[in-house]
Amino acid sequence: MLKHILLLLVIISSSIFSSKILAIDVTYISQTQTITPYWYNTYAVAEAAAKDLGIDLTIIEGQGHRIFQTEVIEKLASALKKPDLLIFHAYKQNAYEYFTTLEQAKIPFVTYSDFTDTDHLSSHKQLGQPLGKYKYWLSEHYVENSQGAALLVKNLIKQAITVKSPSNSKLKVLALSGDLILESLKRSSGVAVQVKETDNVILVQDIIANWSAEDAKIKFKRLYARHNGIDVVWASSDVMAIGALDGAIELDLQPNKDIFIGGFDWNTEAIKKIKENQLSASAGGQFYNIAWLLVQVYDHLNNQIPFTTKDQRINDKYTIIDQSNIALFEPLTNIDILSKINFYCFTKAFTRQQSYDFSMSKLLKQSKTTAKKNCQ
Repeated sequence: MLKHILLLLVIISSSIFSSKILAIDVTYISQTQTITPYWYNTYAVAEAAAKDLGIDLTIIEGQGHRIFQTEVIEKLASALKKPDLLIFHAYKQNAYEYFTTLEQAKIPFVTYSDFTDTDHLSSHKQLGQPLGKYKYWLSEHYVENSQGAALLVKNLIKQAITVKSPSNSKLKVLALSGDLILESLKRSSGVAVQVKETDNVILVQDIIANWSAEDAKIKFKRLYARHNGIDVVWASSDVMAIGALDGAIELDLQPNKDIFIGGFDWNTEAIKKIKENQLSASAGGQFYNIAWLLVQVYDHLNNQIPFTTKDQRINDKYTIIDQSNIALFEPLTNIDILSKINFYCFTKAFTRQQSYDFSMSKLLKQSKTTAKKNCQ
């Protein structure tokens, strides 16, 4: 009799939770040592997605250091209870060691890094492609930082040209980079290429401001004097953009008239500054990307829908928010919207589609459902 009751409970449970067949343990090693607004949002979105998908998510801060990350991966590999899947930002210098360790431990993993160019690695350290040399390397995902950088500076230049209407003189662009890691370098490269391809615009300097508002403010004021004025400030984060804005105001410059400033991340304060006509633009949307990866992890482990080369890039096109579209996209910048979004609705298990739709428009549509359990 007891067996029959237990069996009935199992059947009822499986019918109620059919969308979450297995409990999945996923570990995510982030790339930070400081919880900035961007990382706060990234964690909040990832945790919300994990809850919707029935995933037990463990987040470990990687301290932005490849040696520390190596130690973390070695501990995970030697643990008695290993994660069902690991997501991490891999460094090229240590990728061979990471991959070998995880392969030997038989831990499936997904890298959130761009390894399209590894020619500088020695032959025995070449990584190949996912599901190739390393069978447990399921997929590689990354965003096009160079594309996002180009899109942002192009937007800022367009705004500046519209208002300032320069004739003989060239518009002066200042780039404030975060550091020398690959993602930051790709953003800097994207700015340089876009400016070079634009008539009557010059990149006066690209300087590292260490993701700091105060550093950005100080360096902006010094460089504004050195270059006898600056028209556009492109920053690799909204935090630095706000720092440059503070510096501009201290120099009695009028935002969106004398100078045009924008950054990355859809920082709450930056969005407020755009509404107040202080900042000019912010590139963002990428703090949803770990959540999108978890959607694919769910499909891969629960529904045997494998990762494919077609799904390597997660929402790689940044979305720019400026005065023209802030009313539309502002809800997506506030994590309060998570109470209205069910990330299961984006799985192939639900949509039965061949490809994923992780667009901002789809996210907006899903957020407008009458109840979180409903899918649009």
